[in-house]
Amino acid sequence: MNKIQSKPTLCHLNQDQTKALETGRLADYLKPEQIGMLVHQCKAFSFSKGQCIVRQGKPAEGVFIIVEGKVDIVARILGEGNTKIETLEHSGIIGGISFIEKGPSPTSAIAVTPVVCLFISSGFFDFLNAIDPDAKYKITKAINKQLCRSMKRTHDRAVKFITKSPMVSLSFIGRALQSVTEPTAFSPKDEDDPDIKAVLLNPLFYNFTNEEKSELLEHSYFIKAPKNCILIHEGEKKSSCFVVLHGAVQSSIMQNNKLAKLSVIGPGSLFAGVACIDKKSNFTISFITCESSVLFKLSEEHLNYFKQDKPIIWYKLFNLISQSLVALGKSINKLDVRLHIETYNR
Repeated sequence: MNKIQSKPTLCHLNQDQTKALETGRLADYLKPEQIGMLVHQCKAFSFSKGQCIVRQGKPAEGVFIIVEGKVDIVARILGEGNTKIETLEHSGIIGGISFIEKGPSPTSAIAVTPVVCLFISSGFFDFLNAIDPDAKYKITKAINKQLCRSMKRTHDRAVKFITKSPMVSLSFIGRALQSVTEPTAFSPKDEDDPDIKAVLLNPLFYNFTNEEKSELLEHSYFIKAPKNCILIHEGEKKSSCFVVLHGAVQSSIMQNNKLAKLSVIGPGSLFAGVACIDKKSNFTISFITCESSVLFKLSEEHLNYFKQDKPIIWYKLFNLISQSLVALGKSINKLDVRLHIETYNR
């Protein structure tokens, strides 16, 4: 990839550029004063045409919000070389996935035209916890919305491959078993119950206070689910999230009665439905138990309670949901590549 390697130029946003941010897509999430705070506290950079803004495989040090210009998101894909994934313009967010995941970037971002970006560093993002946690939540939400749009495109492409694939369809009996098995709610005996301890001691909740953990236990429930029990149906429009305490859950894409496995989620892990972020798009993703399992569940009603009445707990939960959706997006990308290679080899 022969791209210009020079460093970006530090710049200052003028009134028109600031106004564009205040009236653009970012304004769907942030209040004008919150956008003003970002403009005042964060640095802006300009990039030349052809310049690499974020490089695939490198860890993110923050996110770039496009103020002006166009940026191609590209990735090196096995057998295809450098492939354009999408083009981002004004208010597009660059580096969001690796920023949430705190890992290497899965894609590169290349300036198609001269580009101006506002850079939100990881350090400042963490600082928002103290000065404006609501702004941090809303920026994370904007990243997730963009992630869901990208995930939807990859999902739909994978669905087309599955439709044409010779993979074996599920039997009528198999589908019938999935449709009749239901989870059952239960209440642990006391605070010393192993299932309660599995929640309280889970590293996922290390930054929750004891009081916040008590709130979680009060506004949630535990479920037992037999093997082949559907926890989140394809096309599910209700938001929910689960923590696997015992057993395992498989995420899959269902199309034309064909099931393509995405990942297996084991004890201690949290997973969430896409409806936590996007209720409008149609995804054919389901979550089904691989074996008899015990789970900690937060339903849509529980999540709405925290969102409306306990915002600090909600912000922490939303970070966990965001991480689970990033993992889901990566699984969909891997399936898409695998199906593409299988189709090519046929």
